[in-house]
Amino acid sequence: MIRQAENNVKIEGILSEVDLRYGSFTKKATGQTLNSIGGTIKVQVNQNINGETVMLEVPVHMFSAELTNKGTKNPAYQNIEKIMNEFTSIAAAGGVQGADAIRITNGSISINEFVGRSGEITSYPRISASFVTKIRQDEMKPEATFSATFVVGKKVAEVDKDGVETGRYKITGVLPQYGGKVDVVEFVTANPKVIEAINQYWSENDTVSAIGRLNFSSHKETVIKEVDFGEPQEQVRTFSVSELVITGGSAAPLEGDRAYDMNEIKDALIERTARLEKMKEEQATKGKTRNAPQADSKNRVDLGF
Repeated sequence: MIRQAENNVKIEGILSEVDLRYGSFTKKATGQTLNSIGGTIKVQVNQNINGETVMLEVPVHMFSAELTNKGTKNPAYQNIEKIMNEFTSIAAAGGVQGADAIRITNGSISINEFVGRSGEITSYPRISASFVTKIRQDEMKPEATFSATFVVGKKVAEVDKDGVETGRYKITGVLPQYGGKVDVVEFVTANPKVIEAINQYWSENDTVSAIGRLNFSSHKETVIKEVDFGEPQEQVRTFSVSELVITGGSAAPLEGDRAYDMNEIKDALIERTARLEKMKEEQATKGKTRNAPQADSKNRVDLGF
């Protein structure tokens, strides 16, 4: 089984919103129903992104069963319950002044994939964590950063809808997760020096390490809509961003035991493709069970491998 990659997220900021609730789920292996707690919190972080200070609202997904496999109280459950009952968010306090500053030191990146209205797979990066610590606002050092090891897929210059290069660069990476699964993750960078280094040092199929910043933010743009006669209409649209911005990384590919075997990566990608195809079929048949088609490495995976 392919090993789990380095995948760590650190967040320090003000607790913005809390949307946590009690629930339950059935354990497939035993059929046992277990109590759980989970949901999402949001963390407000002011962070420099490409030379500009941006206010982030980072959603952090949390989930835990009440008991461990040994039947003891789960520390993650206790921590999440404490956030729900004892922490104060900006929304609850009515402002930043009375809200709690928090620190997350062991979050992780995954990719949430689902079938959209068009019937195609839609995906976006998701941050998860099990433990949050309350800190004093005066000791807070705002950050929303990540470090990760992944296998390089495609590297391309980003272009806009008209095909014009934006000055940014996009890197597709394969990120091995727990349980032998892999996520296909899109990273971006706008720093010319970082772009130059990636082009010089990273090649497709290389195992590399990278550090960077989370950019979970939104911005408004005014769009002018022309009419047949009279004054044009102004429409204000809000655009949300969920990006992983690379700011640095390894100057050479990782080697030996630190590098991933490409046969294992390809097998994991084939399994991912079959899983996504099954999701699409289930959505198309509205819950009717079908067997997923057999995936093969010849035409199912196109990541530059």
